[in-house]
Amino acid sequence: METDVTCARDVASESPKGSVYLWPSGCSCLAFLPLTARALPVQAQIAKAPISKPQSMGTFENGVYHHNRTGIEFTLPPDWVIVTQEWADGGGQSVLVRDTVSNVIGTVWMKARTIDPADIPALLNRRIDNRMRERNNFESYKYRSDSVRQMTIGGRAALSGVADYLRNGQQMVEYTTWVEGEKSRVVFGSRIPATSLPGFQSRFDTAIQSAVVP
Repeated sequence: METDVTCARDVASESPKGSVYLWPSGCSCLAFLPLTARALPVQAQIAKAPISKPQSMGTFENGVYHHNRTGIEFTLPPDWVIVTQEWADGGGQSVLVRDTVSNVIGTVWMKARTIDPADIPALLNRRIDNRMRERNNFESYKYRSDSVRQMTIGGRAALSGVADYLRNGQQMVEYTTWVEGEKSRVVFGSRIPATSLPGFQSRFDTAIQSAVVP
C-alpha cells in the first residue's frame, strides 16, 4: 500500500511571513581510502582520490522544471523560484518552490511507480481518508466538503482538496493536489495561514495545471 507523504521530515518550518511547509532532509556519505604502507604527500593523496559529484535530481530551464527520475515536468509562473530539491520519505523526491509575491512555500513530491490505470480511481478515492489519518495529531483537521474535487490534469486523473486546522490557535489550511500517472505520481501541497490561501492558491494552480505526469 502506498503512503501519502509529501516530504522527508514531517516537521513544520516557518517562512518569513508565517507560512508552514515541510522541509525535506538530505543525506551524505563519506568514502574512506585504504591506507598504503608508505605515506604519500598530501597533494598526491588528494590528486589520486576519486572525485564524485552529487547527481542532480532535476533541471529548471525557461520556467520549466524537469524531474530526472520520473520524467514529471511542471512550469512555474513568473516570480516563482526553486528553493531546494532533496530526497523525501516514501521513496520519493521533493522540490520546494516559493512564490515571491506572497513569500509562501509549496512542496512538490514526486515518485516513480507503475500502476494499472484501472486501479487509479479507487486509489484517488482513498487519498482524503489516508491524509486525515496522517494528520490525526492536527487540531480540528477537516476537509472542506466543497473543496474536494476530482479533475484531469494533463490527461491524468487528479484530486484536490483544502483542509482546515488550528495551530497554536491560528486558523491554518492545507492545500493538496494529487496527480496519478501510470508510471509516476506527484503531490503538490502547502500548509499556510487561511488568510493567505485565496491569492496563493490561484498562483499555485497555474503550476499544478501545467504538470506532465508519465
